[in-house]
Amino acid sequence: MTCRTGILRVASLGLLLAAASAHAASVRGQVSHKNGKPATGISVTLSDHKSFRSPPAYVGNDGMYYLSNITAGEYYLEVWANPKSPTVYQVKVSEPSTDMPRVTVP
Repeated sequence: MTCRTGILRVASLGLLLAAASAHAASVRGQVSHKNGKPATGISVTLSDHKSFRSPPAYVGNDGMYYLSNITAGEYYLEVWANPKSPTVYQVKVSEPSTDMPRVTVP
């Protein structure tokens, strides 16, 4: 491999990565307890129930969570208030961003 070939391969890889990230969406939502207080620290994931599960997002002090670099499509929003069994909602993610419905947990 020559230096020129190597540079072209690296440049091509960069273009592919840029194109992939250009088609990613961000997701945000709010989780609160029944008493209306933020459900701080609860983890939230998106899954296709096959091979994909997003890295967890954690509910902040304001009750909000944020997920990024999600490919548009249909998913299951998993709210892990109970570590053994999440509450699951079927959702659709669109580009460039999607606001999820508010979730209430015990």
